[in-house]
Amino acid sequence: MMGRSSIKTKIRNGLKEASKSLLFPLLFRVYCLRYPKVDSKKIVFADAHHESLPEEMKPLYKMLKQRGYPVITLIHDFKTISFFESLREISRFMRHYATAETVILCDYYLPAISVKKRKATRVVQLWHACGAFKKFGYDAEDDLGWMKNQNMFKNFDLVAVSSKACEKIYAEAFHIPRERVKALGVARTDRYFQEDFIETCKTQFYEQYPEAKGKKILLWAPTFRKSATEAGVIGLSEILWLKEQLSKEWIVLIKLHPHSEKQKKISNCEIKTEQLYPVIDLLVTDYSSVIFDFALTGKPMLFYLPDLSQYQNERGFYLSLDELPGKQIQKKEELLRCIKAQDYQIGEQRYQAFVRKYLEQCDGHATERILQEIL
Repeated sequence: MMGRSSIKTKIRNGLKEASKSLLFPLLFRVYCLRYPKVDSKKIVFADAHHESLPEEMKPLYKMLKQRGYPVITLIHDFKTISFFESLREISRFMRHYATAETVILCDYYLPAISVKKRKATRVVQLWHACGAFKKFGYDAEDDLGWMKNQNMFKNFDLVAVSSKACEKIYAEAFHIPRERVKALGVARTDRYFQEDFIETCKTQFYEQYPEAKGKKILLWAPTFRKSATEAGVIGLSEILWLKEQLSKEWIVLIKLHPHSEKQKKISNCEIKTEQLYPVIDLLVTDYSSVIFDFALTGKPMLFYLPDLSQYQNERGFYLSLDELPGKQIQKKEELLRCIKAQDYQIGEQRYQAFVRKYLEQCDGHATERILQEIL
């Protein structure tokens, strides 16, 4: 017998399919007829997963504003507003989509891929992750859900990635020509090279968590399991056990993936993950792309992988596990031992090889390169 949640999911997917196939193209066509030409000065930032401008977009948005470009932001978390509110916002997007020369995204965005865009309009995908660790897009069985059989990324004209090593991977995962994927860097990583950002993060953290002074700080930041809708978490009970064992010397922070956090509400730190990197001493994660951002700090990390075989079979990886810039651990007791003994170094050469291969264009100047490419 079909459960209530399954029925709701089917209804929601049915409404999405109807909107994508009928309503969105109709709206877009109406606006194209109403506005025969695009506005060469119009730049639109659009996102359906945040309530405010995502971190991936902020540097480029700020630079465009500083240079006097009129910028339009259409940012809404569609999961927090009603169906009719989302239709109203999508109608606004379609009006701007039909008239803008540049549309900038940083994640999947259904309205942008539901129509055949104008040739004069360029869609730029900043994406929300550095590097390429776990498989995604068309390379992953459980990533695209009900849209798996459709060309979701056909409208992408430019995808900015963190290194040359990622170009082929993203082109195949998105089913787009390789020349549309360019190693320009990831704009949000520019801040990791800015001393004022680092000092501000430290000041704000210790003001909010004064009890952390004099202790070492560990961050556990796992990715989610299954689909984004299910967003399961593996290893939580072991990390809570670890937190108790280390309580005298360490502060253990927990930051779940946003998909998981919306369902579980388990994270014990309100500060954004990327603002924690300057203060933490050790990152413990699994298959999360946070390893790429964090690798720019040069600090140690451990990989707690209790479900390695299952995850590798179900999802798979792009990189070899031998490339990872940290030890791989599958037992909580071994994880505790490594932390207490500070036995988490894997060699400077291997660490730097990882950074060079996957982050070569994350050098503090990514935003400038992306802006130059767009304009």
